[in-house]
Amino acid sequence: MNDMTTPPPPSAGLIGSALLKLFTRAARVVDIEDAGPAFRIVTLGGPALRNAAWTPGDKIQVQLPGWVRRTYTPMHWDAVYGLARILVYLHGDGPGARWARSLRKGDTCSIYGPRRSIVPDGAPVILFGDETSLGLAAALRSDAAPGDVHVLLEVSRDADVRPVLERLRLGDAHIAVREAGERHLAALQEHLTALLRTHDSADVVLSGKAGSIQHLSRALRQHGIGAARRHTKAYWAPGKQGMD
Repeated sequence: MNDMTTPPPPSAGLIGSALLKLFTRAARVVDIEDAGPAFRIVTLGGPALRNAAWTPGDKIQVQLPGWVRRTYTPMHWDAVYGLARILVYLHGDGPGARWARSLRKGDTCSIYGPRRSIVPDGAPVILFGDETSLGLAAALRSDAAPGDVHVLLEVSRDADVRPVLERLRLGDAHIAVREAGERHLAALQEHLTALLRTHDSADVVLSGKAGSIQHLSRALRQHGIGAARRHTKAYWAPGKQGMD
């Protein structure tokens, strides 16, 4: 399955519908679960999701109204029964949040993928991220031995993430609440460095906010962590929407 390089305009009509059928998988909302005040777990299902080649860390893109796409990391994919589970962060009033808030069981959607996104080379793995990275964290944990995936998070509100972390069995994640001037990143960098001293062969995955990824990438280079062991995926930056 490949993404179209240029999606058809809203006026494409029958041509656009035909292209969607050609390049996407049809899915139906099977279940919706609220995981605290800021997250929804959405289970998608359908025959088109069967026999899909999925590896934890792969991504999908959901086609939203107005030919807008949003990218999600499935936490689980059952290729036998045709089921995929994603986590949606209900932040702000963007297209993805509006879509997730309005969902009802039985609603249909079209998805691109799954496609390769973040696949560490081995264990252990140290994952840095934020609220947008929890699906990735859950996916990597699902395929790892206990203690092989260490999670560090910067978050806006501790109370928003605690319920979903417990629900996803990520309660041991190290959390730092965002501070003015990004002062919290110093403590996260120190914790990351300590983990690397203990797990000197670990792959490091940096995800979430672009500026935070850049900050920690510089620190990793200073500590001699080569590019082969660093995996980065920026999901957002201030003033930008729909980053992959």
